[in-house]
Amino acid sequence: MIIDNVKSLNDLESVLELVNSIFPQLENGECKYSRDFWIEKMHERPELLLCARDGGVICGTVLAWIDNGAVTVATCCVDAAYRGKGIGKALMLEVEKRAKALGYHGIALGAAEGAEGFYEKLGYQGSLLIQSEKHSIDELKSFNTKYEVIYTNIYDGTVNQVCLRLPSIDREFQRKYEEAFPGCSTQMVFGKTFQQ
Repeated sequence: MIIDNVKSLNDLESVLELVNSIFPQLENGECKYSRDFWIEKMHERPELLLCARDGGVICGTVLAWIDNGAVTVATCCVDAAYRGKGIGKALMLEVEKRAKALGYHGIALGAAEGAEGFYEKLGYQGSLLIQSEKHSIDELKSFNTKYEVIYTNIYDGTVNQVCLRLPSIDREFQRKYEEAFPGCSTQMVFGKTFQQ
């Protein structure tokens, strides 16, 4: 297996085909991470778009980009036939190495439900991100009596965000938030700061 940059539009098409087979919701035309988005990122920072190859087969990928001066991993995935072989870990360690070489001090990412343990094993710290276009930051904060508020933010001028420090995943708390605030979304997000 070889880990390398996504080098061409053909590579990118193969990578996106893999990503969409694992995360079909990303094919939605409203998704930020469109084909055109990744073509642009391939020209800006190709060293952060990685793929794992087994011969001529692309079997895994990490797609990362620079967002507000920080490295954000948009997706990390491995084809089902290749899972359990350390490919996802190898891809994440390589993107960390490249981010450090570029002078960045950490990585942030959102984790699909069920993948959180993978990131925790790699040393990432988790928190719960709550987002809503319909509810104010104060409303979102008022429901929480359990966890420390790490930050609040208004993303793209329309999405109110509250981020809470969770010592461990609390699915019941997530679901209660989503029930209390119809239309809000919750997601475990992870970050890792590099030792310099």
